[in-house]
Amino acid sequence: MVEHTTSVQVRWGDVDPAGIVYYPRFFQWYDLGCEQLFVALGLPWPETFPKYEIVGVPIVESGSKFVSPARYGDVLTIRSRVAWVRARTFRMEHEISVGPRLCAAGFEVRAWVAWPKTPGERLHAKPIPEDVVERLTGA
Repeated sequence: MVEHTTSVQVRWGDVDPAGIVYYPRFFQWYDLGCEQLFVALGLPWPETFPKYEIVGVPIVESGSKFVSPARYGDVLTIRSRVAWVRARTFRMEHEISVGPRLCAAGFEVRAWVAWPKTPGERLHAKPIPEDVVERLTGA
């Protein structure tokens, strides 16, 4: 499957009074890793969503394991990979580390969500186009 690495420096607004990253920031960085992987595949979201007539790729399930703290000023490496692709959903797995030290490992299951066709219609997942599947799987 496809992998991508992104780096980000921990900013003052990312930490609590003890200088340790506040846990929700890891979920923001997982999202950043996914978005940057799409960019690397030639699928930047501002172009991809309208092209395929989707609202986006919202998270329908997520989780994380926090192993070691990250602190203000640390440079984080976000390693993101596509674990699997199904008809309407795909799973991203992420590892965030400072140098060789793993800080967190998490996942997101995302859906390929269509725009409603009529007012009042609920959002719904639709099949991921074959050309996107090929890029996500490296086929």
